Amino acid sequence: MYRRMHKRKSLYTLPFLLAVMSGASLANTVIDNPPAKVTWQDPSSYRDVKTATGSQSRYEQSVFAQLSKQFGDEAKRYLPEGHQLNITVTNLDLAGMVRYRPELSQEIRVLDSVTPPSISFSYEVKQGETVIKSGEEQLRDLNYQTSVVGLAREKSLAYEKAMITSWAKKSL
Repeated sequence: MYRRMHKRKSLYTLPFLLAVMSGASLANTVIDNPPAKVTWQDPSSYRDVKTATGSQSRYEQSVFAQLSKQFGDEAKRYLPEGHQLNITVTNLDLAGMVRYRPELSQEIRVLDSVTPPSISFSYEVKQGETVIKSGEEQLRDLNYQTSVVGLAREKSLAYEKAMITSWAKKSL
């Protein structure tokens, strides 16, 4: 009798745990990298932040941290002292697409001309409580495979970081 009840309890516990764990990825993630603060809004709805290997949640955290750092570095470069950049990312599509490669017996991210990187976000540049500049952006680099050359291609998220750098140079 004890075994049956124990099994029933675990059957109900597993769906509950899965629901709680999947709900955690639905929450917004905010990364403060002064002078930039980046909010990753509803990441579960993003077009493509899929990992080819390893933990999906760790991969997302890594991607968000690296791109938030890029926004912060660009804000340091282009904004005057005392200004704050607030970014709210609403969509992200990494360069390439994760595909299963039978010859390797694993999934890998394949880069081709029909899978360009894109990122959509709104931004505000503030000085204290005063909004100096704001807008919405939808960045996409259709020629991404020619925009990053040499050893820089081997760096993590090189194409996405290049888009952010280009935007910051023009807009900030």
